[in-house]
Amino acid sequence: MKNSIKISMLGGDLRQLAVAKRLALRYDNIKLWGIRSELFENTEGVTLSDELSEAISESRAVILPLPATTDGATLNAPLADIAQRPKLSLIAKIIPKDATVIGGRLPDSFVSALQRSDIKVIDYFHSEDFQVKNAYTTAEAALSIAMNALDRNIRGANIAITGYGRISKHLCSLLLAMGAHVTVAARKDSDLAFASSYGCHTLKIDPSGTWLAPLRSGYDVIYNTVPHWIFDRDFLEKTPKSTVIVELASAPGGVDICAAKELGANVIWGSSLPGKYAPRSAGELIGDCIDKIISEEVVP
Repeated sequence: MKNSIKISMLGGDLRQLAVAKRLALRYDNIKLWGIRSELFENTEGVTLSDELSEAISESRAVILPLPATTDGATLNAPLADIAQRPKLSLIAKIIPKDATVIGGRLPDSFVSALQRSDIKVIDYFHSEDFQVKNAYTTAEAALSIAMNALDRNIRGANIAITGYGRISKHLCSLLLAMGAHVTVAARKDSDLAFASSYGCHTLKIDPSGTWLAPLRSGYDVIYNTVPHWIFDRDFLEKTPKSTVIVELASAPGGVDICAAKELGANVIWGSSLPGKYAPRSAGELIGDCIDKIISEEVVP
């Protein structure tokens, strides 16, 4: 038997629809707001709301998208059929006192406003379990980018990855399995040791910047996952246009955006890849994470 507590879901991209379907397996009173009707597929227990206040009223859980906002002030609602996005400050004022707000990458100001009203708020983006699983989806999407951008097979291609975090580890595994020659550039000796043990070539990132020289030639693809400025104008000028640089790092990223545009560098900006390349899988992952939170924090 499904639980009948009211859950409201606000804004978001196609992942939010997958989240709703996932939650509908266990809950039968889910209200969606901010999704155009033509994108909605009838799902038992899920209905669309035209009014934001009606969607939120009497909800026990209010689900915001990932990211909750793209400008720090208004709800991220790219699929909403409205002229203006509602401000998060407005949403905070109409959330029921006994509701739990669940979202991804919630801004500090919004979290503080909710906490001042004694409203429980949980940001699932900080969950290590979610981060690791979401990183795989990002890595698979990043692989797809290279396959579409290159005029050759991944097998035998020379590919470099800067940084050795969650995304890089998944990406290395995928690339090596497909027969690519992979070079990992990282700061920590332990990361370089792991990468080497899996069959990768390695470069140690150091403050002098000399480690960048080998990357300027001989590589088909360079993936950056380091959120610090690495690839400046000088690097981009000396790197062949045939080299595809895929920016995967969070803001501010590692590539000089202005120089890349002026030079016509072969840079692909890989932001929010899970939502663009695999919204259903990414949404199901988010749905499972939210379902666990609701079970532990909302349902008595």
